[in-house]
Amino acid sequence: MPTAEAHVATDRAVRYLRQLCSHASRLRHGPGHGLRPGRGHAGPSAEATSDTTGRITLGTARCELTAGPTELILRADAADEEQLRALQEAVTRTLERVGRRDGLTVLWE
Repeated sequence: MPTAEAHVATDRAVRYLRQLCSHASRLRHGPGHGLRPGRGHAGPSAEATSDTTGRITLGTARCELTAGPTELILRADAADEEQLRALQEAVTRTLERVGRRDGLTVLWE
């Protein structure tokens, strides 16, 4: 199972975790985004499981979120590289958009 992790420096990690979870329904998937309808992929869902943790699911891919005092940690896994890449792109695009004032940058390892 392919995995990736990103550490996003911010002193407002809890705020961005909540925003990312609330924007999950807008994560784009479908033709051109790696997740295609009709291939058994469910729509996006998200939940904040506590004040400092959350989860985003997009198709068969999942991203676990952990908010710390100085960073937001993103851990993604998927059934294959295509699904992982699609989730990474959707999460990166959304987080960098909502965090543009703070200059958030997501770099996956």
